[in-house]
Amino acid sequence: MAHERKGDAMFNSAKRPVALAVASVFLFSACATNPDGSYRLDERATGALIGAAAGCAIGAAAKGSQGCLAGAVIGATAGFLIAWYFESKKIADAQQVNSEYEKQVKTQAKGKAKEQQIAAAVPRNDVIPAKFESKVQTAAPDASGQKEVQITANTDLVGYGDKVPEVQQKYAIYDENNKLVEEKTEKLAAVDGAGRYQTNSKFKLPADAKGKNYTVKTALVSNGKTYKESAYKVTVLDGQMQFAALY
Repeated sequence: MAHERKGDAMFNSAKRPVALAVASVFLFSACATNPDGSYRLDERATGALIGAAAGCAIGAAAKGSQGCLAGAVIGATAGFLIAWYFESKKIADAQQVNSEYEKQVKTQAKGKAKEQQIAAAVPRNDVIPAKFESKVQTAAPDASGQKEVQITANTDLVGYGDKVPEVQQKYAIYDENNKLVEEKTEKLAAVDGAGRYQTNSKFKLPADAKGKNYTVKTALVSNGKTYKESAYKVTVLDGQMQFAALY
């Protein structure tokens, strides 16, 4: 038993560099350059590393070192299927957006309750979401010629509150069997109060996506509460992507 435990320990210490070596094959194109010239790993690289380690462990349990190598290759590839990009920016300031909504309410409101209706739509002591709209389209091909799915969303936050809400956008991708392929939660880093914000995200579908249907969902979350969710059907046919809004 002691000999077996020693052998297992030696193998466990040896299989980790195998998995990392395999994953490193996938990492070069996933490295991002910081402003100071240093490098960091994006989420694709992290996925490759995790996938390689997991694949090595599973393969090793069945076939020893050879299983580790094969499992690491499969695991790294699986962790590298979805390439992800996200950015957020402010495109209109608080004064403009608050004014737009106040004018909109004024044209609709009637009677003595007009001021109360305006205050309810554009709160004096809070900042709340008032609109979330998104659209899905095909992004321009990347350097390798592979097409990407792009999701562009506009969010309006209104109000005069001093406390800045934490605003996130959630994404989920499901395959044709309604199995979750990938999910992401991204913080809108540009949020500093009321205003209009735009987010852009891009991702590549798995290599075997041709002829399959995917469901893409995106939701706006403010201070932990979901404000609105939208869903789209994405189909890849003859090299072309087709989109249909579900809700």
